[in-house]
Amino acid sequence: MPTPRMQDATTMFDAVVIGAGIQGAGVAQALAAEGFNVALVEQAGHAAAQTSSKSSKLIHGGLRYLETAELSLVRECLHERQTLTRIAPSLVSLKPFYIPVYRGQKRSAFWVHAGLLLYRFLGGGACRKHTLAKAAQLGLNTRNLQALFEYQDAQTDDVKLTCAVVKSAEKLGATIAFNFDVVACQRLAAGYCVKAADGRRLQAGAIINAAGAAINRVAQFDSSWPTVAIDLVQGSHLILDYPAPAGCIYTESPDDGRAVFLLPWYGKLMVGTTELSRGSNPDLNAVTEQERAYLLRVVAHALCDVNLEELTVLDAFSGLRVLPKESQSAAMNKKARDTRLVHQLSTQHQYLAIYGGKLTAYRATAQKVVAKLKPFLPPCHPKHSTAQLPLT
Repeated sequence: MPTPRMQDATTMFDAVVIGAGIQGAGVAQALAAEGFNVALVEQAGHAAAQTSSKSSKLIHGGLRYLETAELSLVRECLHERQTLTRIAPSLVSLKPFYIPVYRGQKRSAFWVHAGLLLYRFLGGGACRKHTLAKAAQLGLNTRNLQALFEYQDAQTDDVKLTCAVVKSAEKLGATIAFNFDVVACQRLAAGYCVKAADGRRLQAGAIINAAGAAINRVAQFDSSWPTVAIDLVQGSHLILDYPAPAGCIYTESPDDGRAVFLLPWYGKLMVGTTELSRGSNPDLNAVTEQERAYLLRVVAHALCDVNLEELTVLDAFSGLRVLPKESQSAAMNKKARDTRLVHQLSTQHQYLAIYGGKLTAYRATAQKVVAKLKPFLPPCHPKHSTAQLPLT
């Protein structure tokens, strides 16, 4: 998508969104659908340049979030899964997911079954228990296997989905600008002037900070903007030269009992994710040798007759998840995954930052952002509902 010419700085946008990952794209689309004049700017030359292209490629309710009692988050994500499979059937599709339960693992068969029943109650759909013969058909390791469960969730191509949302925002009238490296946000009597490194600038009444891992760097442009201390947690994936499984495998790591996915990805096997703290530095983001070894051990544990020495890693990638800095003793995979909207809103200046955010719930998050901003933005006439707009 080419970089369009920005409007002259004397022309006011109602809002400018910084960051064209899935969260920023979703907000730009939602604001444009409401009839607002919005600009979406991105430092890179394309959408989904960072974490939004490095996810587990899942549209799911978050089964493991039941362990931390985040029931409202699971319910919301399952509702969004239903919406996305309806409006984006070529991008989001339901798949069978299988959970093998081995003797001595962290979660017992009873515990897994109970979680699946609760997941079903919250809107996750039917689940069933298979015989061990099914596990052999799937190529799973059957040694010490006690049970095998099946349920449904959805897969997507995160880059294609993000680009589809950007395209939808543009069709609704949003201005999209790539290679727009924001270097300053100057406060004016009313609104802000956003300046890029190449000299481009624009004015807007509201700024939405959707910069992902760089969110607090953007927040430093104005000393009055509120911030939240964060942990950046790296999640890494490997794509292996190994035939794709006939379904998505949700298993435990033999090292620490963490839940890990083995997923079909364009005919190959993808495995992930990890949980590695990177502090608050968004520049620390690369797959480590320890992560590679960790994920390969999961593959060897879960699949039958896998020779690690013969496996070829075709690709390795990692993204940074933004989590609020809470108790330092809390394990990364036990921290809350809720999305926080931090804002400073007045009739003259509106600033809102999106801390966290899930790929699955991007549309719901965008609706919450619009609800926060709308009382402070100029009156407008809604054009469409994003729950009805098809994505292709």
